Amino acid sequence: MIIAGIQCYVHNYGQIYGKCTNKEIIMSKPKVSVVKVAPPEGNASFMNGKYVRIEEDVQKIKKAVAEAVELAIGSLDTIIKEGDVVLIKPNLAFQAPPESHAVVDPRTIEAVVSYVKENSKAKKVLVGDNPSLGMHVGRAKPAFKDSKMEEAAYLGGADEVIYFDEHDVVPVEIEGAKIFKHATVFKPFLDADVVINLPKMKVHLAGTVTLGLKNWNGIIPNCHPDGQQQGAHRIELGQKMADLYRVRHADLTIVDSVIGMEGQGPHAGTPIEMNLIVAGADTVSVDAVAASIMGFDPMEIPAIRCAGTEGQGEIDLAKIEVVGNSVESVMKHFKRPGGDPIGMYAGLTCIMQQTCGGCHVNVRGALDSFAISGIDMKKFLEKSGEVVVIAGGVPDIDPQFCADKNVFICGDCWEIFPSADKVREAASLAKSVTYYPGCAPVYIFAQLNADLQKLAAAK
Repeated sequence: MIIAGIQCYVHNYGQIYGKCTNKEIIMSKPKVSVVKVAPPEGNASFMNGKYVRIEEDVQKIKKAVAEAVELAIGSLDTIIKEGDVVLIKPNLAFQAPPESHAVVDPRTIEAVVSYVKENSKAKKVLVGDNPSLGMHVGRAKPAFKDSKMEEAAYLGGADEVIYFDEHDVVPVEIEGAKIFKHATVFKPFLDADVVINLPKMKVHLAGTVTLGLKNWNGIIPNCHPDGQQQGAHRIELGQKMADLYRVRHADLTIVDSVIGMEGQGPHAGTPIEMNLIVAGADTVSVDAVAASIMGFDPMEIPAIRCAGTEGQGEIDLAKIEVVGNSVESVMKHFKRPGGDPIGMYAGLTCIMQQTCGGCHVNVRGALDSFAISGIDMKKFLEKSGEVVVIAGGVPDIDPQFCADKNVFICGDCWEIFPSADKVREAASLAKSVTYYPGCAPVYIFAQLNADLQKLAAAK
């Protein structure tokens, strides 16, 4: 746990679990490597909806991983000592197949594991994570299986794949945190001697991009509705991720940038071929460089901005040594995600006059998922009736508008606004009503889509 200039304490029911101090002032620039991957043969098929493992492709990625790591830190021996237990923490966002491009490329998992096994004196190399929406979008075991990441990890020589949600958690008081001050963290994450952060290069409805900092969302359980996850998933999500990163800094971050995701990420975007590996010891700097490669200013990204201004890492590209390839030479402007659901889909009306991004973006994510699921929207509306989604204060709502429609009411705050009685009247007139408690109820990202699918399937 390396946090410049402060002490970090992790408590396990009153017992100090670990303590570390780093008060050194680092004068040299953090180094981030950007390395090109020789174009994998399987990319064309993969981007068109069929993942195929080709041995030569894995070797191409492995070669780029080796070059990127060696350019960034010199050797794995600088972070991994003989007998260490190494945990590789990938981005296992959802229970989704590789073709979703929402999870780390199995070829990159295999390449990274194989490289670490062959080039370090580690006692064990583990791969572990927990899906972001846990119970609502698959548990860790089926998610690892469906994503083919488990198979890839063992092909690379992993000693064990760890399903975080089947292990104990440790209560943690996060020293220096601004809003996310208390967490329960999966014990295997804290027990490992070395942690390698393996995110995927993709955009994100709520976080703008999801890279190394956002990848720490998988170190805590995901039970909904529950304050630990949803309590800081409103407008302050970036600060939450900066706070959560204080639990433990990664020893090395490697960004899977072979095929990224642009558009409506992290789940409904489209693949974009990059053929890159980005790596470095400073996760914040790695994220700043990766975001720049995606066409974003690092200060646009809430998590990067918060962590950078707090001194957890460097985000000024002028103060980062980029080696291998320049940002400018490999940059592509990723299509940005749209987080506003209002007016997106005819017949799926969103009434949200006074609400925060916590409901906005998760409703948008759910409606996007529903819209791209193969549903014939015209037939759905004719058969099931129109849908109205309500969140927050809605002073101009006309309750009669909801008569004989399917109404979905999100969050808790609608009840504290003066318009609450209008919402209650609207609910009384509706054909059906579904409530999603919590603030912010991030699980609606999956649950609202699931409930719309049930409505569509009803006879």
